[in-house]
Amino acid sequence: MSTSPPKTTEAWTYTSPSTPRTALTLTTSHPLTFPPSNSSEETLLISVSHAALNPGDIVSLTAMPFFLHSTPSAVPAFDFCGTVLQSHNQARFSPGDNVICFPPLPHMLKTGIGGLQKIVPIPAKYCVRLPQGKKLIDGAGLMLAGCTALLQVRQAGVKKGDRILVVGASGGVGSAAVQIVRDVVGLGGYIAGVCSGRNEGLVRSLGADEVVDYTLHKDLPGYLTERFGGEGRRFDHVIDGYGNQELYKSCAGFLKEGGVYDAASIHYASYRLWDLLGSVVTIGLNILWPRAQWLGGTGRRFKICSLGDPGLEMMELLAGMLGDGRVRVVRDSVWGWGEVKEGFDVLMGGHAAGKVVIRVGEGGE
Repeated sequence: MSTSPPKTTEAWTYTSPSTPRTALTLTTSHPLTFPPSNSSEETLLISVSHAALNPGDIVSLTAMPFFLHSTPSAVPAFDFCGTVLQSHNQARFSPGDNVICFPPLPHMLKTGIGGLQKIVPIPAKYCVRLPQGKKLIDGAGLMLAGCTALLQVRQAGVKKGDRILVVGASGGVGSAAVQIVRDVVGLGGYIAGVCSGRNEGLVRSLGADEVVDYTLHKDLPGYLTERFGGEGRRFDHVIDGYGNQELYKSCAGFLKEGGVYDAASIHYASYRLWDLLGSVVTIGLNILWPRAQWLGGTGRRFKICSLGDPGLEMMELLAGMLGDGRVRVVRDSVWGWGEVKEGFDVLMGGHAAGKVVIRVGEGGE
């Protein structure tokens, strides 16, 4: 006899845009609806063990107008993992299965769910099974950063033997990108990573052949041109997990003709709506402005990673890479359930080495 699902759960919620410290409130009675009415798709009730914080969560909290939400309150965190409690229209999953979850933004806007709630109802199509032998915490922070990096690598057309520059190589997206690029280019390829010198050991351990410490170079584009601008030293592509506009503007000095500068975003000075809109305008200009340098362009193609819903194929591929050791999640820090705001403080500081993870439930480590 199945247990009746709970009607409420504990969660960190918000009802209007503001900083995480101001917007977030811990409630013990966030409403749950499970099973969904009039739905024929498999839907899971998940006991969340860990959730990873992402810059997209900060954008949703601080800059996105709340009228875009269909619910009176919302929960942050796109990226989480946990254990199946119940399955409605059971097909792929059974109670007790450990899963990694990544609901896309439109689903979160419609339902208000997020990883910072103890129990989550979620369509099974947004979940993949945690690889055997891995702990739940190993999957925390894998999907959003990993799928972003994988899509960037695919968009740029990275291939075996390429020379690749990874910008922001110690961040969430960048640390995943270094590993995925290494898997693609093989031992015959070459990877240089841009990060702080304090993270050099980490980035080399992920597969980088060389590390450029941006803190040592006031003119980073100039240094990259000097170091990598010669014949046979330029990069085939640049994978930018940070969104360094100044590097893109000067990348002709170190990126081959025909090479792609693929950015996860364009970094903005703050998480205000106007800064976000300014980033969107810059992205549009990068894509549409003539590439000819004599017309004021960079002379190099720019692509932006627009992830949306990555789909099961990409999620399962990434989970497989976690399972066989080709990819691991780099964790900057792990925070308790009552320390969510402190975790956001670290993320908003802009210098986290890997993912900031919240311990939502018990176990999984």
